[in-house]
Amino acid sequence: MNVNGIGAGYPAAGYETRRTERNVEGGDFVKQTAQAAATLHGAEEGSGDITVFSGAEVVSGSSYSVYKTQDFVPESPVYKVKIWDKSGNVTERMVDVSKVDPKNCDTVEMYAYTANLKESGKGSFEDTVLKAVVAKSVKDAESRSGTWSFSEKFDWTKIVNDLMESSYHHGDFKGYMEWKKFLGFLEK
Repeated sequence: MNVNGIGAGYPAAGYETRRTERNVEGGDFVKQTAQAAATLHGAEEGSGDITVFSGAEVVSGSSYSVYKTQDFVPESPVYKVKIWDKSGNVTERMVDVSKVDPKNCDTVEMYAYTANLKESGKGSFEDTVLKAVVAKSVKDAESRSGTWSFSEKFDWTKIVNDLMESSYHHGDFKGYMEWKKFLGFLEK
């Protein structure tokens, strides 16, 4: 039996050549990645802060971290959120999770809200924080500017509903159920 007969044939030579040109050192992907690098930041030494999670947006060159401060009280959770732009300028906000409305909040508030869901044991990292990051990334990709401001307010329940509908429409029923679970966290 021929290997090509079971669908494992080799790609055309032209395809391989183009692919190799893009992936060689100095190719477009390498240049774009090098230009868009972002730095992850942890808690400052001696601050007493505990990093709950950190992330970076490669396209914008920004990064963010959510912290529990030294005086953190689980019954009244307030998180410190820091955002660094591509030039290294930092913005810091304290977010009282009890005042966050997922139907009208910004990314900073949503990241603190989902960090609290994770930290309080209501959901795993994948079910909470990661879902918020993915939702923002999907909306960034759909926007004309490439990324939204961390302080622009959105209805996150609508964003998640749109992602649920898209999953369902494309036959991704597991994805649909995962987004539905996340929506349950947002609809208090």
